[in-house]
Amino acid sequence: MSCNKSYRMSNSNEKKIEIQKADLHVHTTASDGAFSPSETVKLAAQKGISYLAITDHDTIAGLVEAAQECNKYELNFFPGIEFSTIYEESEIHILGYNFDWTNKRMTETVVQLQNARVNRIKKMVAKLVDLGINIRFEEVRQKVSAPNIGRVHVALVLMDKGIVSSIDEAFDKFLNRGCPAFEPRYKLTPCLALKIIKEAKGIPVLAHPGLSGCDQIISLLVDKGLQGIEVFHPRHTKENEQIYLQIAQKYNLIVTGGSDFHGHEEKDFSKLGEMKVPFNSLNKLSNRQFTPTLII
Repeated sequence: MSCNKSYRMSNSNEKKIEIQKADLHVHTTASDGAFSPSETVKLAAQKGISYLAITDHDTIAGLVEAAQECNKYELNFFPGIEFSTIYEESEIHILGYNFDWTNKRMTETVVQLQNARVNRIKKMVAKLVDLGINIRFEEVRQKVSAPNIGRVHVALVLMDKGIVSSIDEAFDKFLNRGCPAFEPRYKLTPCLALKIIKEAKGIPVLAHPGLSGCDQIISLLVDKGLQGIEVFHPRHTKENEQIYLQIAQKYNLIVTGGSDFHGHEEKDFSKLGEMKVPFNSLNKLSNRQFTPTLII
């Protein structure tokens, strides 16, 4: 279904771009979302979304369930992942779309990242205990319905205990880089993430570049196989959008957008399916080299 919206690119040869109702950046309980893959697909259908990508952090655990549910609701499904990577101490997220989720390198990588996440959260919990906060790893684990544990699950426990009033406060006070309970993640590099996605015949896209502040390495990432850039994101300003539209045009990158939906707070729901996605981008993402055999 079409939103019947359009925008104009700011360049000398202005071109009108069709917008399709889509969300290409959505999380579920397979990582740090509040809703199961099935529930998330149902929410997307209720919002009138016709193209959906599930992009859980460092895991493919929710893709089979999501694919089956999308088939039920007749939604166009893009299997996805969001790799959290580190470049010179800056965090850069790489989205992958329409890859072979049975690829050996992909499956081995997500297991390695899953184990690294567990070790990281155990260390963060230990730091919180040292700060005098009564918290146990088992309490955090209880917040996780899939093996892929993350900082948001620590934040939820801190909220339950009344130590913070929101997830944002937990991150800003304890869990972000420079905060007393922060623990560095396993250092998967963005170039390695690109290589893994490409080996699995997927399409790698730079997630919310306005949040990472690493525009200077976009040309390097393009050289290493980057094919798209997430221009439309809830935390991007209009200025960000114009900058990344121009970068997309310069490097011939696919323009994507997504809500980064997690569903833990009411504000998340207003963004689901509301970010712009050019129709020609959806066509490019749909022209996948690999069609997963597990989609029914």
